[in-house]
Amino acid sequence: MNGIDVSYFQETINWDLVKPNIDFAMIRAGYGKNNIDIQASRNVSECQRLNIPWGLYWFSYALSPEMARKEADYVLDFVGDKKVPFPIAYDFEYASERYCGRNGVKPNRNFVLELTDAFCSRLEEKGFYAVFYCNNDFYLKYYQSSKVSTDYDMWFARYNTTPGRKCGMWQKSESGTVPGIKGKVDLDVAYHNYPVIMDKNDLNNYK
Repeated sequence: MNGIDVSYFQETINWDLVKPNIDFAMIRAGYGKNNIDIQASRNVSECQRLNIPWGLYWFSYALSPEMARKEADYVLDFVGDKKVPFPIAYDFEYASERYCGRNGVKPNRNFVLELTDAFCSRLEEKGFYAVFYCNNDFYLKYYQSSKVSTDYDMWFARYNTTPGRKCGMWQKSESGTVPGIKGKVDLDVAYHNYPVIMDKNDLNNYK
């Protein structure tokens, strides 16, 4: 399945034009302490209107596992009772590292694994399908050979002809173009039929 991931950076998307060109969309729900992406509600409602399978991601600024768990709660509050056909992803990136550093926290391997597990396990407690996002740098530095990497699907970013690693989703480009979206957009591939998984296993509010 071929898809995109979007946030307010893509501004107001014409989803009617986008639909024929994608199989799914991953939408940024928000970041940090309950900062909801200004386009998130519209992007979700448009995907629902057009029957485009969608999932969510939360950009983390957590300084502790407890804060990461709270970030998961913010996503759950945003979801409410909506059925979510694709996973919900934990997104810890370079800006997350810098934020930790500015706040006196050193993001070593154990710390990042604890954050990721806190976020993902909270979602699983509530019956949602959790994944984590990372690039190869973060995979080698934090996630390689960890329990987290076997417990949860990885949404892997590698801008090449193949992902090069086993993953549930692959972000293959940051410079794609899709009708209905101004400028560049990330392109993704999903290797599982997530909507079927959610339906068969009563996950993501499919009960």
